[in-house]
Amino acid sequence: YRIFQKGDIRVGVFGLGIELEGLVPTELYAQTRYLDPIANANRVSGQLRHDHRCDLVVCLSHLGYKYDNDKLSDCVLATRTRNVDLILGGHTHTFLDEPQVLKNLDGEAVMVSQAGWAGILLGRLDFYFERNRKGRCVSCRNLPIGG
Repeated sequence: YRIFQKGDIRVGVFGLGIELEGLVPTELYAQTRYLDPIANANRVSGQLRHDHRCDLVVCLSHLGYKYDNDKLSDCVLATRTRNVDLILGGHTHTFLDEPQVLKNLDGEAVMVSQAGWAGILLGRLDFYFERNRKGRCVSCRNLPIGG
């Protein structure tokens, strides 16, 4: 993970990836181990929120937006974790005009967004913070490049 200090605001960012076995030839990922994304997201987001006092916790995900089966995805991750405010995803190249808002294990809002592929859309999320309050998104959208 990384922590970015922007004035008085602390932003914690961490990443998760897909299981490579069966998707990528073994020799290309060598000793890389796949760990449970939900358990690790909960562990790291808890550290970022509580130990490092981050105002905003962002997960950069390559799990995929959503699947027709019960495969782990960004949407599933959002509902099975705590302390994550925003999931910015990839892998399934899903074009979303605006983030989907889901509820986490504590009933708090988690935004899930993906801006497709090849730079066709440019994602933009505006967060506004008030002293002593968790950040909240006021304006969220994915914009076509050049439009």
